[in-house]
Formats: sequence, C-alpha cells, structure tokens
Amino acid sequence: MRFRTCGLKRIQLSVTSATCVHAQQLFMLLLVATKVALPINGVKPVQAIAQEPIGNSVETLAHDKPQALHHICEAMAHGGFFSGAVLVAENSRVIYRKAFGLANREWKIPNSVDTKFRLASVSKQFCSMIIMQLIQEEKITLNDPITKHLLYYRKDQGDKITLHHLLAHQSGIPDFTNSFNYRNTTARLLFEKDDFIQRFCSGDLTHNPGELYSYSNAGYVILGRIIEKVTNRSYEQNIFDRITQPLGMTNTGYDNPQKILSKRASGYTHGPFRVENSTYIEMDPAPGAAGAVYSTIDDLFLWERALATDTLLKKFYRELMFTPNTLVPESQAAGGRPHSNYGYGWRINSVAHPTTGRSIRVMSHGGAINGFRAIVSRIPDRKAYVALLCNQGDLPGSNPVWQTLNRMNTEILHVVTEQPYKIPPQPKPTQEKKLYEIVCSKGADAAISWFKKNGERNPWGGSFNSVARELIRSEKKEEALLLYEHDIHQAPNKIWLHRKLVELCIQMGKFKKANSVLKQALLVRPGDERLIELQNEVRHRFPEQELRP
Repeated sequence: MRFRTCGLKRIQLSVTSATCVHAQQLFMLLLVATKVALPINGVKPVQAIAQEPIGNSVETLAHDKPQALHHICEAMAHGGFFSGAVLVAENSRVIYRKAFGLANREWKIPNSVDTKFRLASVSKQFCSMIIMQLIQEEKITLNDPITKHLLYYRKDQGDKITLHHLLAHQSGIPDFTNSFNYRNTTARLLFEKDDFIQRFCSGDLTHNPGELYSYSNAGYVILGRIIEKVTNRSYEQNIFDRITQPLGMTNTGYDNPQKILSKRASGYTHGPFRVENSTYIEMDPAPGAAGAVYSTIDDLFLWERALATDTLLKKFYRELMFTPNTLVPESQAAGGRPHSNYGYGWRINSVAHPTTGRSIRVMSHGGAINGFRAIVSRIPDRKAYVALLCNQGDLPGSNPVWQTLNRMNTEILHVVTEQPYKIPPQPKPTQEKKLYEIVCSKGADAAISWFKKNGERNPWGGSFNSVARELIRSEKKEEALLLYEHDIHQAPNKIWLHRKLVELCIQMGKFKKANSVLKQALLVRPGDERLIELQNEVRHRFPEQELRP
C-alpha cells in the first residue's frame, strides 16, 4: 500500500506483512488535524516565589498556578528525595522554572536552572527523531530489516526485525540491562559498537517480532548504530547537526564521562541508609542512543517547542512518533495491558483524574540511570510541557526517588489542567530501615518474622539485600548470612543471591557452607562464570578433601 500526503515525500508501508506498521495507525494519522504551537522568542523565567507554608495532602484547586507548583516541588525537595530542576510551561510559555538541592554534595554546589543532567531513557525521543528525519529524506524506511544496514547481524533474526519493531519495542530482542552482569561489569567497560551489539544485543528472541510490546534498550542501541551507518557520521555528530545546533540547544549533547563539561550535575544514589555517589557507568556504546543524552530544563523547552512545528520534521512523520501502536499487547513485565501505549520514543496515554474523572492526553517518557532520574510530559491540547530532571537515583529493587518524581509529575499535570491537586505524601520510612532496626535490637529471626507478617517482597528477589549489605558494613555478618539464606529460600532461582551468600561465606571463612551453596546454585545454572570462579577460589583456599561431608 502506498500513501501520499500534500507536500510530503512518499513513504511505503505494506499492511500485509507482519513486520510493518499497521494500516489502522496510518489511517488515523491521515485523518488527524492537529493544532501546532508557534514558537516564541526566548525563555523568560518566572519571578522568585516567596516561601510559604507547605500545604497538606487535601485536594484543592490552584488559584495561583506558579505558587501551587512551588508548593509541590518544595515539599518533595524538603523530603530529600528530589534534587534537581523543574520547568512547567502552558500555552507555550514558561509559568514555573526553579532548581532544588545540590549539584555536588561534596562541594555543596547548588543545582541551578542551567545545570546539566543525564536524561537516561528520555534520550530515546532524540533517536526516534533522527530515524524519522532519515525516513523523510528517503534514506531508510520503517520496513528496513536490521540486516540491511548491519551486515554482520545474525540473519535468522535480523532479516525479520524492522526499524518499526525497534522503535516500538516490539523486536523481541532481550534487554541487556536486565542481565545481572550489566550493572557490575558490562556497564563499566568500553566496547567497540559492533562488538557490543553482537555480544549483548543479538540474543535469542523472547517473542516473535511484531507480536508483543516488551521494552528493550538493545533496540535503540541498534538504531543508533544504523543512524551512523546510513549517515557516515557518529551518533553524537548527528545529534548536533540535526537537533541541537538548529534549535540552539547549546547545553545539550551526547554524554562522555571523560569530557570536562561545565555545570554537569554529579549523580547520587539515595539508599535506605544514606545518600552515596552513584556507581560509574560507561555511556558509549551503551546506553548510547538508548540513554546517553544530557540536557537542561531550558534546552528541553526549546526541544518541546520544535516538536510542535515543522522545524525538524514534517507533521506527518511527527504524528507517527506520537501515535501509540495499539494493535499489540504488552508483556507482563510492562504491565500486561491488552494494548501498547508506546509510539516511537514516546508513551501516549489518556490519563483520568481520580476525582473528576476528566481525561487528558499526555505524551511522556521517563528515564533512569545511575544517579539520575527524569520525566518529561507533553499536553499538546494545552501547549503544555513539564520537565523534571533529578540527580538522584534508587538502589536496585528500591524506588522512593522514582516514586517521588512520578507523584510530582502527576500533581503538576493536575495543576496545569485546572483539576484538584494535592501535595504528594512523603515516601514512608523504608522497609529496609525498619528491618535493620529490628535486626540490631531483636536479632535476624525477629526481622524475618516481622517481614513474613508485614513485609513487601521484592518481585525481582533479594528483599533483604540492602539490609544485609548494611549489616556487613556494620560487622554483623552472621545476621547478614541468615537474611541471605532467607532470600534464597524465597527466590531459589535468583543466582545473584547465591553469589552474594557465597562471597559472604568466603569472607567469614565458612568454606564448607560456601561449597554447599555453590553446589545448589550450579544445579540451577551450571555454566555460570562467576559461580565457577567462586568455586575455584573455595577449592584453592580450602582443600577439596576437607570440603567433603
């Protein structure tokens, strides 16, 4: 099937192939008449708002929007789980713009409105923009398979995975960030781009392409490399040439940890016991196009204004980005809903207010990376925009910072749309802190008993991991050992927990116990490299004959 639109170049899409964008989406797009916001000159900051008492959590209507927005943001910053910058615009004009907390805690340097933050997965919208520009230029099509541009990619899968599948998270390629080794090993190492894709973005598919929405950073890493192959320029240069330079986004770019970058925020992890420097992560080749852009709230507003005009991309192709691919269901990990809400680099939702029932159409995306969290939201009907950039993150399996940002975003959207809002409640004291206090006062058995009655299990396993780490730090290793044993009992297939317990046993000189745990773990995953390394260490430090019962 061929489609033409007035003044647009031809885009070819087959509706009979399982690897193509569905006809329903294109039909909707050709009928949509969208009002676009005209760009305005400059970004004028609002005047500073006088400090007022923080309100309670009772819903109320905002009579003064900037003041209401300030109360929401100030309350969350006061609680310690938000540190960053906020910009809110309505009718294409900024109505609130302010920074909170510290950009660098060691030097006590405050965040400012021009502090640069990592965007994490919010970066995907820049990648989707460049892909759509290349489609508009007829250099690629949405139906192109991976193997058309990456000749080395495995043909059994690459021949049937299209650019559409990669953009819409329908490829079935496993997400390398879900690997246990990613955070501790892979994310800290340098790789050649093609080598990384072959090693970490070419695994056996979790589902057939085009059948299911399943979020995968691997797809956007591949898209970034395809952009480089097609343009014969680096992805970083494409970002500059195609987006930041034309829009005057002088404080946005492709993050390189080795570069000296003025006003770069340091990233922190807000754990249950303390705030710490976040762990190092190499930004290229991964997360790369999936999450390696940095920016400021003002630059993001320039970006938002461009998304409402033809400055970077004609309307037809922009609407392709902003139309959800609803014909496929979501994976259970993504929520299991019957219809995907993901377009190309954006989520598109109809969000109903819990009290009024009024719905608003919101285009949004969040991002999470070591030491940083981000959320951006567009409400095109109101020419409204919200950017929340934060230089704090959560520990694996924990989410108070992420929860805080989502609550801020929700209430800010309520204010902008003249609906009742409330000051979000502060996150409750963490379960980990409660458990640690019980262990210290009453022992590990009492903590386990409390958890069985009152605790909330981590769905990924390791409900006691953070507590055990803090106990080890406090030289309470026997108690930590008991907690890890309980974690393994609750999640026997989580090999990383077995590794943690074995490492602790070795520290404590409990080699027989370490050997016993290793035998159980190797039955679950016989070829695990780290388990084999630990087994060799145990045998080296404690003769094998003495390990026998």
